[in-house]
Amino acid sequence: MQKNREIKLHELTMISLKPKLQQIKNWWFSRLEEHYLICAEIERRHARQSEENEAYYQKRAATIRSELYWDK
Repeated sequence: MQKNREIKLHELTMISLKPKLQQIKNWWFSRLEEHYLICAEIERRHARQSEENEAYYQKRAATIRSELYWDK
């Protein structure tokens, strides 16, 4: 039984860690890229919403100015 255990431990020590580390690195970069794309989409939505809000208030101010001008 001890001989089998020694063989298994010996086999484990011979396994290279590079493929596993590369797999972890690739997984990390894919998660990072996904997170970046999600954040970029959220920023794009906020920018669009802020532009829409600005346009709404500009239109509203122009309407009020024209009402004040024409009601005189």
